[in-house]
Amino acid sequence: MVADGLSLTGRIEWLCVGAASILLSGDEEIRTGYLKTPVGEVWVSRSGLSGDEQVYATHGGPDRVVLSYSTVNYEFWRQSLGLDFPEYAALGENFTTTGLTEFEVHVGDVFAVGGAVIQAAQPRSPCHKVAARYRRPKFTIEVARSHRTGILYRVLQEGVVSTGDTMQLVAREGHGYSIADANQILLDRKDIEGARSLLDVDSLAEAKKAELRERIAKSALTDLKETP
Repeated sequence: MVADGLSLTGRIEWLCVGAASILLSGDEEIRTGYLKTPVGEVWVSRSGLSGDEQVYATHGGPDRVVLSYSTVNYEFWRQSLGLDFPEYAALGENFTTTGLTEFEVHVGDVFAVGGAVIQAAQPRSPCHKVAARYRRPKFTIEVARSHRTGILYRVLQEGVVSTGDTMQLVAREGHGYSIADANQILLDRKDIEGARSLLDVDSLAEAKKAELRERIAKSALTDLKETP
């Protein structure tokens, strides 16, 4: 760990959880845990937040416990696309934060927040529900390519977190990869060198490491087939 950037802080403007519900997209009914509502405080465990539900197994797990999204991104989408965002949980996040964008937070950053300690594990990979909610078919792609994806955290220490709590960076690794940097590498399937480098980041989520290993293996197989 290095001391660089340990002054980084943010604040939980909105703390939200959600039970499974139905998102309407035209005539389609989509079952989801995406629609969340504010709470004053919540118990954050290594397996999830009290009252928060996931519909799909792939949407949960130890590297995807807390999703944060910055109010800076809210303003970006309002100004660039004119989207009518709500005040909170616009992209289904648990923590709507001041600051702490994907360009500031690094993979592996450890934050103290309330009674909990959490670690940034990966960029969120937006799904079709992002586009469905705002009736903008390409919005999922736009979110991914903008790198304003949201940040997924694992929980290192369980505890109670409350609306208004400060998120204080307490430890940072020395690799220098922001969440946005990681997202760029993960999106660019032709970037083999970036994949190898990012794979060396121990704190990166295991699912993302698997994606990178598969990419590298496929590249090696292609090179082998093309060798005369």
